[in-house]
Amino acid sequence: MADSYLVVGGGGFLGGHIVELLLARGEAAVAVFDLVPAKFDPDRVKIFVGDMTDEKALSDAVKACGATCIMHTAAVLPGKPRAVQELVNVQGTVNVINAAHANGVTKLVFTSSASVVYGGKDQAGVDETEKYPAVPFDDYNDTKAIAESKVLAANGTDGLCTCSLRPAGIFGPKDVKGPVPAMMNMAAKGNSHVQLGSSTNLYDWTYVTNIADAHLLAADRLAPTHPKHALVAGQAFFISNGDPRPWWDFPRMLWRAGGFVETRRRVVIPRPVALVIAFLAEVVGWITGKEPTLTRFRIHYICTERWCNISKAREALDYEPRVSLEEGARISAEWWKSQQST
Repeated sequence: MADSYLVVGGGGFLGGHIVELLLARGEAAVAVFDLVPAKFDPDRVKIFVGDMTDEKALSDAVKACGATCIMHTAAVLPGKPRAVQELVNVQGTVNVINAAHANGVTKLVFTSSASVVYGGKDQAGVDETEKYPAVPFDDYNDTKAIAESKVLAANGTDGLCTCSLRPAGIFGPKDVKGPVPAMMNMAAKGNSHVQLGSSTNLYDWTYVTNIADAHLLAADRLAPTHPKHALVAGQAFFISNGDPRPWWDFPRMLWRAGGFVETRRRVVIPRPVALVIAFLAEVVGWITGKEPTLTRFRIHYICTERWCNISKAREALDYEPRVSLEEGARISAEWWKSQQST
């Protein structure tokens, strides 16, 4: 029997791409639950507007659409107060699990993050044997790790099969607050010649539809009848393009695809110096009440080696990134340029 899908956060960046892939492969029963009305054809997608911190509203939506498979992509991103991240990322996920139990859902795919095992130090070729850090790098990583652990612990309870996907460095079109607009705006303002750190650190980037592919693969393999069910149920998987690059190679790839030519002499600011500048910017921001454009968090993000081993996903999920970094950069740059004229 075909599944009925509910994408929690389906009006967002990754969730929207997952919905598009479900429709593209001909799924007849697709629904979205999000804070704002998702922009899909209501004749093809059932639209539910609600807050996942409201367990009743969420459970009612699950019941109304008859979901057998939930893909949970919603989260509060870094920067919000700890209490807000706990409410959304942790309690919201508990609500998803409870709604699944209450309505006989058999599959739950959770969107985690590669950063759940990041403690602020270099990680080269990290795999799923890595433990959560004793001291989390920030509240986002910590709350996502807590949520992931609850999802995995729910596997096998009340007929529910679960798994968790850990995307690394997600990018792509339609992400209005993500790395693509940030990097392209940097070039548009004439700042592409400034480099923070040495760029000798390798970093994983992942094109959004590759991550969406992984969600569909995982959902299919959570079926108890699938030959790889035992390899997937209750497991976490790193997802990337499998092609780590020096950090600054990626924005320069985007800039070339967008037609920006770096003509000014490159200015390299060493990591220790950048951290001092960021600290001073944070102090000024605290005094003025304005969010600084440069923070110590961003410096760590840019200057730390972080890439993962996706062998487990390749084996268990039959995952293989279909869109290369170069092609993803081209598509993303074209999308960004199209937004500048609207």
